[in-house]
Amino acid sequence: MNPPPEDQLELFPGPPENHGALDQMQREIRFVSETVATILDSLPVQRRPLSDSTKALHVRVTWLRRNGYCPCCQQLKVCTAEGKLAGAAEFDHWYARHRNGPEETWLVCASCNRSLEATHYKASIRSAFESYQLALRPFLTAGQAELFQ
Repeated sequence: MNPPPEDQLELFPGPPENHGALDQMQREIRFVSETVATILDSLPVQRRPLSDSTKALHVRVTWLRRNGYCPCCQQLKVCTAEGKLAGAAEFDHWYARHRNGPEETWLVCASCNRSLEATHYKASIRSAFESYQLALRPFLTAGQAELFQ
């Protein structure tokens, strides 16, 4: 066997009979890396917490436009006039765990938040979310700075 020219590196050193083992090892490493990538892609996206300003905005809008009642069921108080959460109030991520903007979240009671995990319930209550977002819109266009005066 002739040695490779000096300007070329030998990728698989050693006799040609060892090249099969190296090829096998490369295939196995590729398989492992593809498997790890698949596992990472299938992991759930972590829930992004709402900012304090978004929480304050939801409390304010819910108080002013819904009299503090859950905009989903309209049965339970979720906030007070003092800007505090009431009872079992929770912030719901309507679209996805990683979307935490004011237009993508709302303040609801814990019971509604649990119920929203069921697709059929979420579909039936979509108009309530859209109605809440319409009530929220003027507060966003007016600028959130006014909310904290």
